[in-house]
Amino acid sequence: MKKLKFWNGRGHGKYVRGHMNIAAYSQKHAAELLSKVIGGTIGIYEIKEYYSNCWGNSMKDITPTAPGVWVEEEPHTTTGKVTQII
Repeated sequence: MKKLKFWNGRGHGKYVRGHMNIAAYSQKHAAELLSKVIGGTIGIYEIKEYYSNCWGNSMKDITPTAPGVWVEEEPHTTTGKVTQII
């Protein structure tokens, strides 16, 4: 069974003001998932250079069992709601 890895970083596309959290099997897989969400292309360089390889603080109560992408639409506020996109 593959183990999920976690990344968090800046928003993109219609979520540009948000904060992204990704659960994936590899950096390449994370880039593919994020590309699906934004409807564009995100390269592996984006994940390597601009994403931390950990779960964001807003995700502390969320334990994914499958790959996915979550967005925190109002980061750095007390009302930042986290929504799973895929």
